[in-house]
Amino acid sequence: MKMILVAYDKNYGIGAHNDLLWPRDLPADLQRFKLLTTGHAIIMGRKTYDSIGRALPMRQNIVISRDGPAIEGVTTVASLEEAYAAVKPGKHSFVIGGGQIYVLAIDSVERILATEVDGSFSADVFFPRISSNVWHETSREHHLADERNKYNYDFVTYDRR
Repeated sequence: MKMILVAYDKNYGIGAHNDLLWPRDLPADLQRFKLLTTGHAIIMGRKTYDSIGRALPMRQNIVISRDGPAIEGVTTVASLEEAYAAVKPGKHSFVIGGGQIYVLAIDSVERILATEVDGSFSADVFFPRISSNVWHETSREHHLADERNKYNYDFVTYDRR
């Protein structure tokens, strides 16, 4: 299955200065990311890979880059189509960013797994608006801020209509 995995704020902001908007303030989101993606393929743009700084273990890391050099432990491809073709059989693919890659992928995925953060941040990269004509919400788990997670947030699943 082809999916997008994303976390965004009330304005669909996903990042600023090539980093997350809440880098260490929502460990529950990072735990969910690891739980969902371990054993599967993650597809990302070069800037997202650079912000992570390494290949993530126990996943097939696929980076879309027009002119980047080969990266150890990573499959480098030139397009989203090549990325999907590179996914090992029987594995799900999770598009994990950044903004340009989400725009390319949103018409080709069957599901969006979103973390909706109850806050507004100073973002310079945004996720595309989720149209209710194309997507319908199939589940939502609400979580209140706590001693580890600084903001209220929801884990939301949207499936293509």
